[in-house]
Amino acid sequence: MDQRRYMSFVILTMLFFLIWARVAPELFPEVFKIPKAKAVAEGKDNVDEDAILNPDKGEEGDEVKVTLSDGNATEENPEVVVEPEPEMKLDEFQNKEILLGQAGFEAGYLLQAKLNTRGASVDWVQLTDPRYKTLNRKEQLKVVGNPIQVDADQRTPNTFEISIPQINSQLEKYETTLAEVDWEIVKQDLDSVTFRYPSPAGDLEVLKTYRLEKGDPELVDDSPQGYLLDVEIAIRNTSTKTIETAYVLQGPVGMPLENIDNTRSYREIDVATIEDARDPEDLTSIHLTAAELIKQTEKAKNGGNPVVSWRELIHYAGVDVQFFAALILPDRNEDNQVAEYFDVVTPQLLSKADKSERSDFSILLESKKEKIKPDASVTHSFKTFFGPKRKQLLDPIMAGDVVRLGWFAPIAKAMLAVFDFFHNSIGIPYAFAIILLTVVVRGMMFPISKKQAIESEKMKVLAPKLKEIQEKNKDKPEEFAKAYRAFQKKYNYHPMVGCLPALLQLPIFYGLYTSLYSAVDLRLAQFLWIDNLAAPDAMAQLPFAIPWFGFTTFNLLPILTVILFVAQQKMFTPPPTSEEQAMTYKMMNFMMIAIGFMFYRVPAGLCLYFISSSLWGICERTLLKKNVNADGTVIEPEEPEAPLIAKSKDEPPKPKKPPGFLERLREAADQASQNAANSNSNERKFTKKNKNKKR
Repeated sequence: MDQRRYMSFVILTMLFFLIWARVAPELFPEVFKIPKAKAVAEGKDNVDEDAILNPDKGEEGDEVKVTLSDGNATEENPEVVVEPEPEMKLDEFQNKEILLGQAGFEAGYLLQAKLNTRGASVDWVQLTDPRYKTLNRKEQLKVVGNPIQVDADQRTPNTFEISIPQINSQLEKYETTLAEVDWEIVKQDLDSVTFRYPSPAGDLEVLKTYRLEKGDPELVDDSPQGYLLDVEIAIRNTSTKTIETAYVLQGPVGMPLENIDNTRSYREIDVATIEDARDPEDLTSIHLTAAELIKQTEKAKNGGNPVVSWRELIHYAGVDVQFFAALILPDRNEDNQVAEYFDVVTPQLLSKADKSERSDFSILLESKKEKIKPDASVTHSFKTFFGPKRKQLLDPIMAGDVVRLGWFAPIAKAMLAVFDFFHNSIGIPYAFAIILLTVVVRGMMFPISKKQAIESEKMKVLAPKLKEIQEKNKDKPEEFAKAYRAFQKKYNYHPMVGCLPALLQLPIFYGLYTSLYSAVDLRLAQFLWIDNLAAPDAMAQLPFAIPWFGFTTFNLLPILTVILFVAQQKMFTPPPTSEEQAMTYKMMNFMMIAIGFMFYRVPAGLCLYFISSSLWGICERTLLKKNVNADGTVIEPEEPEAPLIAKSKDEPPKPKKPPGFLERLREAADQASQNAANSNSNERKFTKKNKNKKR
């Protein structure tokens, strides 16, 4: 009973104070006075108390809002201060364009960057190296900032423009955004510039600094130093209260898509995530093509899964094309730990082309939310790489996976190293470097190709004998198998030996193919009538497009390549020993024609390799023909006569060489076949004996 009375007393007391707090200011206004609000607008020392108490009053067109300041009502300071919303003021600055690295390549600037006060963004970044010009050779190539096609109602974004929600919400009143207003230039010199923009409410201030790093012209292919542009973003809190904010950074925009009708490499998004922060060198590289992005976007619009985004720790993120890349790399501290700046990286579709792989896209990087105290700031700094896709340049910044060399990357790297040696160290032109690279590769494979050639020639010589065995044992499979094994043993013929060299050459061929396809040095390299070894030779322009295929140029090298392929097949393929084999040969001829259409748009540098390789193969086979006798036996080179030495009577005989794996395998097969034959013979005898008994 006492407990109930106590609880009733507490509840009644609370109700009394609640009612008193509401009624007392109305009954006793002189006792409960509202203090004057603090003036926050610049130049205002006094605030009209009547305007605060009666916000609807005032001159026509004036708008006064009442806000309660955060953190002023505490136990030590129970008074609540009423503050009006700060006056909005849009700062307007002059539009200017800034060029960093004006001195160019000779002064050590491997990049030139054109910046704009509009959004403090990057208009374009171009390479100053004379080797990297546009395909028409009229101007230096821009890694970003090339024109893109967007919808009429869509604004084309600029590289590295940013969006901050708090500031953009204030700029809505002026129908603009942080990416569209002009920023103030607070510092500028030959290789750096700093932009500043204050928010209209005066509570935030953004600083963005760009700094271009010089490089060594002697190390343009070995050091990434000159291909880096440093970017720093600082957000400063200029208010009297803590603000939580974040920003969204626009990634590279306007990557060049060259040789668009013939290339197999289009724009791709590259992201390297770090799953374990304790092991910052353990990277997971991810590549996203335009076709896959469009597919995901359409599924998301139809209620499917959202477009893929990455929320892991980012080592780099960017966009690349066949020969060039633009990457963003957050800074690392002294302990090699990557700064955790970005919370989400999302692909962004900028324009959709008729062929999905030709579409243009970029990425958006959303920073982590951070609380900024009054008069404090948060600074994010990162390096950006704009340059050619060379392993020597990308490996030092742990971005070598951007150069995709396929399954046989070690072989492709070795091929590129030999190719670079011929051109850069010896000074051989690129076309002849390809020919020499072909000679080196075929020379290394000579023992394999020699074995293959000899087996092929043996088969041509022995084909009539094998056909005779087939005809003789046409209806006797067991007898044919036995005779075929005797045939193999007599002439030491192994059909798999002829196929094995071809299988062993596949990794080498594929590695060489991918290395030449990604060799940036072939771009704009000239040879005879060829203007660009990284594109089809385009000997002449056709007056019309070939129906169904869309060919608009006459390319001679692919035609020569296919002719040599067919010639090799005719010269070195043994005659068919059966109708099935004859049909196979016909199918191979049709395949050669199909390969001709596939090769028609292959880069001239690759065709040059195929032509060189085919000519080497023809010469090689022609010479190796002399190593086979008319009866199919191999001609062994004559050994020099050994001096006559009398053998000792007590000299033991030389041990017999043990049979090899194939010999043992063949003997096992013969034994199994003999056992099967004996078993069948015994079974027939047993069946016949039982029948006689029944009779």
